[in-house]
Amino acid sequence: MSRFFSSKFKNLVPYTPGEQPKEMEYIKLNTNESPFPPSRRSVEYTAKIAEKLRLYPDPDMKELVQALADTYGVSPRQVVVTNGSDETLNFAFMAYCDENTPARFADLTYGFYPVFAELNGIPYETVPLNEDFSVPVEKLCGTGKFTVLANPNAPSGLALPVSEIERLLKADPDHVVIVDEAYVDFGAESCVPLVDRYP
Repeated sequence: MSRFFSSKFKNLVPYTPGEQPKEMEYIKLNTNESPFPPSRRSVEYTAKIAEKLRLYPDPDMKELVQALADTYGVSPRQVVVTNGSDETLNFAFMAYCDENTPARFADLTYGFYPVFAELNGIPYETVPLNEDFSVPVEKLCGTGKFTVLANPNAPSGLALPVSEIERLLKADPDHVVIVDEAYVDFGAESCVPLVDRYP
């Protein structure tokens, strides 16, 4: 079927996922695996909910959206439920970028960012990390571009304080800044409280 592909994909370099050991005896923190089994209550609840799988679910997912909003202290209108964070990121590239609004991100970060840009025909620039592998916020400030920042960054694991991210937001108030917090639960401070202070 590849002979029917659109020419816009001919130079697309696919994302290469990390190795998944076949032994299944290792816990991979970089893919958010857990060393603990699901709680007994979650297993019981899932079994109960499974009975409803024969019915089409609520397309607005109101219960889930409300539960997530309550958990993270935001309003339901600030919650988007998708098939994983990669789908959310791709939607963001599709919605906020085009040939006139390029993307910008670190040169050593989540490997899917350039794939999303290329998949959607979006020009992008990469910013080299500092020698200590930290993200040079000053080089991202005021660029007039859609900016994506993994915080903590992958694969370095280094996190910027919220004050640095706020500096980035203040320097470029007319463009979208995505803070990808896929690994925030490993010790970084979340930027969720900033969503009510910056458009």
